[in-house]
Amino acid sequence: MSEIELDARAASSTGLEPQFAAALAYLAGPFSGVIILLAERTNRYVRFHAWQSIIGLGGLGILAVALLLSAFLGLFVSPGMFRTLYVSAGVAAVVWVVAWGTCLVRAFGGSAWKLPLAGHYAERRARPSTS
Repeated sequence: MSEIELDARAASSTGLEPQFAAALAYLAGPFSGVIILLAERTNRYVRFHAWQSIIGLGGLGILAVALLLSAFLGLFVSPGMFRTLYVSAGVAAVVWVVAWGTCLVRAFGGSAWKLPLAGHYAERRARPSTS
């Protein structure tokens, strides 16, 4: 059991059960992650999931939107470029939904499952704030 998962049993400064607060961090994607992060000061488990929601889901969402906008700009270049970028945007959106659901279920279950790339950075950022 990791150090962060041990905090799943500790009290949360949000006033909620840590697993519930961590799952709420994913509920509305990175937006709810920001709200939970502002409310949580001490529990590393909750802060980890809030940061992972912001970094991981936010990054995937930005990627999907950027690919979609690029697809429509690609119409000026060729239909093939549009099709490729449009399908890529759809794949990124599906990956976002799968990551969102997995993170939500794992957080509620008390697990500190890390998203590739974003999980390590979220773990480092999860240290409790000193203010």
